[in-house]
Amino acid sequence: MSESIMNPRLLTLLRFAKSERSGSTWRDVAQALGDLYHPEMRLADVIHHLVAAYSEVLCEPRFVVGRGGMASEELLLAPIKGYHAIDLAGPRTLDTTYTVEQFYNAFVIHILGQLSITSIGWCRDWFDGTSPSLPPLESIHV
Repeated sequence: MSESIMNPRLLTLLRFAKSERSGSTWRDVAQALGDLYHPEMRLADVIHHLVAAYSEVLCEPRFVVGRGGMASEELLLAPIKGYHAIDLAGPRTLDTTYTVEQFYNAFVIHILGQLSITSIGWCRDWFDGTSPSLPPLESIHV
């Protein structure tokens, strides 16, 4: 059993992403992580925690997200292409200017979207807080 699944940061971000109150800016994520870390986190700190949690999810096959092998590319292109793009149709021209906050919020929205669709059925007790640990891998039936 991987201990990284028990990470409080991952649990907090999964609960946040799957909640109805989930926001879509880095400031919303900073507020959600405020009880674990400093309540006035900086943008770089928030991005660090989001990417670390997303990496944990991608490394655990039972979460069943990002299995197409395109997770890195989709994240990299999130600000300019796809559902989470700053401009849904993409940049109007190569001269289109965006703020740093708009650019990084596209990453935030993309990762939160991926966390919101992550399969948690196999670790429901951990997610709900009713079990302090997860069962060993051998005892989980897929």
